[in-house]
Amino acid sequence: MGTETTTVDSGRWRTAVAAVLGLYAVGLVLAEAVLQAGAILATALALALAVTKRLRLEKDVRAFVLASVALCVWQLVSPAVALLTGAATKWPRGARYGQALDTVAGAAVACIGTVGVPWLMLGGIVAGGWLAAAALGFFQHRVPWPWEPPKFSKLNLSRLHENFGTEENPRYAAGGFFFHRLRFAHGAIAVLGPALAVIGRSKVTRRRVLAGAMVLGLLVSIYAAFARAALGAALGVCVLALLLLLRGTPRKVGLGVAVALVVAVLLTPAWRERFGKAVDNLFGSGERSLAMSVGWRLVREHTWVGVGFGNHKPAALATQAETGITDLLATDSHNLWLTAWAETGLVGLVLLAAMHFLLARALVRRHRAGSIPATGALLSFVGFHVLALVHYLPFHPSVHLSFMLIWGLGLCEDGVYSAQGRRLKQSGTSET
Repeated sequence: MGTETTTVDSGRWRTAVAAVLGLYAVGLVLAEAVLQAGAILATALALALAVTKRLRLEKDVRAFVLASVALCVWQLVSPAVALLTGAATKWPRGARYGQALDTVAGAAVACIGTVGVPWLMLGGIVAGGWLAAAALGFFQHRVPWPWEPPKFSKLNLSRLHENFGTEENPRYAAGGFFFHRLRFAHGAIAVLGPALAVIGRSKVTRRRVLAGAMVLGLLVSIYAAFARAALGAALGVCVLALLLLLRGTPRKVGLGVAVALVVAVLLTPAWRERFGKAVDNLFGSGERSLAMSVGWRLVREHTWVGVGFGNHKPAALATQAETGITDLLATDSHNLWLTAWAETGLVGLVLLAAMHFLLARALVRRHRAGSIPATGALLSFVGFHVLALVHYLPFHPSVHLSFMLIWGLGLCEDGVYSAQGRRLKQSGTSET
């Protein structure tokens, strides 16, 4: 193949990757279906790169990719194993079973990112989209949504009119373009990490200002969604970023903003009531406490292979006569690790832990080398695991796939990390 032909061929691959990543980024704020389309196309492109032997991965990224694939395969196989062992009586419903493919989305993004990442385009899409979503969310917070949401949102109007304030001063849970407050608020945590990383590490003032506006918009979005866990995770991620990335006056100003937000929350009657119910919800007789207790019961009964990926709901409902679990609460155990153990057994739990450990290790290495995407992904990773203590995030593909995109991009090279990598190679200490 001649040099000119090779150049044209490489250009086509870069165009395809840019188009797929652009579509994926649009889905971060627009619709779950767009996110899913971006993830599927990214996976298809990654497979094409592997088949045509164009895929070149660093050792730590390759380990993460293999762990992701192994977990996905086990999730796909686990319902059959559960049927054979008697742990399940039927195959999971198709939509829930298909969520196993979301497991490899982050690995797919990391793979196609080796061709090249259009960083400025992605940054513009995500920043512009989330600022627009934040404005829409603020409108939804203060004004009853005046018309039926689109059918693709699968949300009825009564959910948008749920009042979290008082009769005299009503406040409605914002959902942005997703029309669903938890998808909106939890997805904001995924994007919060990169925005904070740009503030702390970018040398371009305009980008830092835009990132600062994004952080404020994301925090307002979470506040308006009345999502307790998301707000706590957001504050934790912000404080971690301030301590990790900033010094002197900028750190003090940032901590002051965080304190001001906490005071604003404490002064809001609706938020005080929300937090007042949180302790009972987790440790008393609340919904999450009930869901987790049923999850532990499933773990004790099916420790090794679980009830099959996607089978948590029918397995939990089978205990309804004794536990009183409701149809809504039976969906999952409201905890990432507990739900994974109940559904995929100890095998799946170990694979999940391996995947996340390998991802964290690879991100930390790149963060130390100066990569802004890796720093942002690492902050988002922390936020994800704070949320995962009280939510099974993979149940909402719009949330899970948002984090997967950010994590996959965190494993891709930017200018700073590439230069560091070249220096390592020249010294003979680079991983291959």
